[in-house]
Amino acid sequence: MLRALPLLIAALLMLMTPAWADPAEAPPEPITELPHPVADLTIKVVGLGEEVGKRLVDLLPQWDGQAPTDPNFVKEAEQSAQRSLEALGEDARPITAKLEEIGSRWVLILAAGEPTEGKATSERRRPVRDAMQREVKEGGLELKVEGVRGNLARNLRAHLSPLPKTAAERASFLFTLEDKAEEAMQALGYYQAVFNTKVERTDPNWILTLTVDRGEPMRYDEVIVLLEGDARNDPAFTDRINRIDIQPGDIVHHGKYETLKSDLQTLGLVRGYFDGSMAQHRIEVDRDANKANLVLLYDSGRRYRLGEVNFWSSELKPSLLQEMVPFTPGTPYHADQVARLTSTLLGSGYFQDVKVLPHPEQAVDGIVPIEAGLSPPPRHSIDLGVGYATDTEARISTTWRTPVVNRHGHSQETKAELSKVNPKLSFDYRIPFDHPINDKLVFNASVGKEEFGDIDSSQYQTSFGRRTVMGNRWTRTLSARFLYEDWVQGPQDHSAKYLMPGISFSRTQRRGPPLDPTDGLRQFYLLEHADTVWGSDQRITRFRSQLRAVYTPIERHRLTARADIGINVIADEDLLELAPSLRFFAGGDQSIRGFSYQSLGPKITVDDGEGGTTELLVGGRYLLVGSIEYQYYLTPSWRLAAFFDGGNAFDTNDSDAIDFEASFGGGVHWISPVGPIKIEVGYGFTDPDASPMLHISIGAEL
Repeated sequence: MLRALPLLIAALLMLMTPAWADPAEAPPEPITELPHPVADLTIKVVGLGEEVGKRLVDLLPQWDGQAPTDPNFVKEAEQSAQRSLEALGEDARPITAKLEEIGSRWVLILAAGEPTEGKATSERRRPVRDAMQREVKEGGLELKVEGVRGNLARNLRAHLSPLPKTAAERASFLFTLEDKAEEAMQALGYYQAVFNTKVERTDPNWILTLTVDRGEPMRYDEVIVLLEGDARNDPAFTDRINRIDIQPGDIVHHGKYETLKSDLQTLGLVRGYFDGSMAQHRIEVDRDANKANLVLLYDSGRRYRLGEVNFWSSELKPSLLQEMVPFTPGTPYHADQVARLTSTLLGSGYFQDVKVLPHPEQAVDGIVPIEAGLSPPPRHSIDLGVGYATDTEARISTTWRTPVVNRHGHSQETKAELSKVNPKLSFDYRIPFDHPINDKLVFNASVGKEEFGDIDSSQYQTSFGRRTVMGNRWTRTLSARFLYEDWVQGPQDHSAKYLMPGISFSRTQRRGPPLDPTDGLRQFYLLEHADTVWGSDQRITRFRSQLRAVYTPIERHRLTARADIGINVIADEDLLELAPSLRFFAGGDQSIRGFSYQSLGPKITVDDGEGGTTELLVGGRYLLVGSIEYQYYLTPSWRLAAFFDGGNAFDTNDSDAIDFEASFGGGVHWISPVGPIKIEVGYGFTDPDASPMLHISIGAEL
């Protein structure tokens, strides 16, 4: 019995020895045991040196989120370890993996067998493996790409970014280098590309030269793009299909393919195809023939329609809110209509914040309900302002606004402006008429003083009108204005009253930022008439026109132009008794620079009251002023300007008798958050006594 004991012990030891770790093949090196990012997972490497074992673990995937109990875990670990070992430049040898649970911990055991005879390391990866064998503990990698240029080189660098900054990152980068390079080339249609890598070991960064032989590009043999559902009859989809920039014979370009897919899906969402999906989407690649077929089938389903808008958190009456909805329920859905509703509500001035939410998930019979959350503005607001301009000098202003006076949508604005040249107090009251935003009744009352040439004037006026924004974006105003004005002209006091019905049209078109547009045109036209028949002191017909244009032909180069035209049709004997605010003057920041504010126009000779005479600037019957300006942007916020202004106010129709004045100059503009601040110097070269004049102003051209 005792004699059989050694045999029994040997048999038990053989039974306890794992079949995957034959004791006869176990190398003498110690077992390498390292922690791994997978929770409670430890990796043991058997049969390799400690240094090689550590490198092997560094190259293994992180297996984030993959449970060790996954049936494929052991197999994937075994394959990854085999690839990592080859990448390290070690001789090919079998690796077997086993997973054991010890308490609450998992242990992954990787056992390396003897090197396999006759199995050479892949020549394709040998330069990379050699580089890894020379790896140091610190240092990154610099990349050079040769053999390709332009988009191919840029795409390669993009796929290989970011470059490693440490030795550990470098090892992982070199291991996946060729796979990423292949992806980059295939994305642009080069499936036959061949890569050669060369690594120069330098301190601290290594230099990797990636040489690419791109080969012949793969081209499309067939391009098939089909539509199903309501989108087949939608002109927007038809137009997009007609504009496809992928044709048979073109080089395969995965970016264009993805863009086309994205465009169709986005167009579907924008136009209300909420059930739309890509029923088929693929690029069929034939590597042997170096050809590909593109197949896309977009099934849109039905097109949804816009439903009723449900408003909440507003004191305005429901009918007024519904009038602001820019679409009719039942209209085919379009995201632009939803965005337009948002901008309309915000632009009304009735709300501080607006949130418009379509709910396609709540649609019934294809009708999408719309919800609009409205935040009311402060009941009252007061704004204080301080400014300076050469024309008006220092100015202080206070504005009191009540955006919602009552549930009917009335609003008011009261403004007081204090300045040396033209102090003014005004009151505006607006009442929705046919539309709460685009059609309003406007009542205005104001009192103010102003200096016109050598005349000091006080004006008291009220007006009542209807302001309508028409479909072509022109704003039409029908009004009746009552003006009472008194003024001092020389030694005499004057006064006059006028009741003037009138009509005006205005429109502003711009492109780019509102405060500094790149292109645009602003137009204003006014026609008024006063008559003694209805109580005016004089009979007069007035016409005003103001034009402002901005044009940017080349980036950083901007041109602006403006023209001011005024005509008074009045009897000659009534001209000197015409109120100064109805006459025309020229000169100033917004007129002819180089001349002071309203300092140009016809003059008269009057008795000075002391037995002598004096000349008084009294303004003219007509106005014609033009300007052209060139601007050059030093930066987006700073620009230089050079200008030429010309024109005058005058009384005669004889062009030879008109005393035209002109100026030129330049300046610097700062595009501030409140608008361009302009500091300019103008020189009125037609006046022999003129000297350069500084002009400071603020405001956009349009």
